[in-house]
Amino acid sequence: MYGFISAYPDGVIDNKYYTISRESISPLSDAYTEAEFEKLFASAKKTLTAKALLATEQRIPGVGNGVTQDILFNAGIHPKQKVIDLSDGQKGVLFKSLKDTLMAMTSGRGRDTQTDLYGNEGGYKTILSSKTWKNPCPRCGSVIVKEAYLGGSVYYCPECQKIRKI
Repeated sequence: MYGFISAYPDGVIDNKYYTISRESISPLSDAYTEAEFEKLFASAKKTLTAKALLATEQRIPGVGNGVTQDILFNAGIHPKQKVIDLSDGQKGVLFKSLKDTLMAMTSGRGRDTQTDLYGNEGGYKTILSSKTWKNPCPRCGSVIVKEAYLGGSVYYCPECQKIRKI
């Protein structure tokens, strides 16, 4: 997600996303457990998709559309997969992918699709992004596709990330 710095003489302005972020547990923290992650599913609408669960409404601080692509790829879950149709096993794989992918991105000082304040490109090589679509999938060789979805783009492998029904 993008960040900014602001100074307010009377403290922080009332901002929904700032408040949610401040009151949430960082997904990089050991305190962010599978039980915490499961709460997202318990409160999810039946029509909510995997991308929407991860990338909208600041449900998980710092997780937006860009990082969601690789999290879902690593979990083998299609961005448009309804979360109600995910098995407990898939939820566990998604949780592990969330933690592992975010840790890799953090360790790499960010994604290679972004730069820091000094113009340095991040060291984490994105799997799915505007730089990689139309390329072969690193897992199976199928062509990575791009689709418009939820006001942005989703990138996925049509073979490795199939929509599944229970």
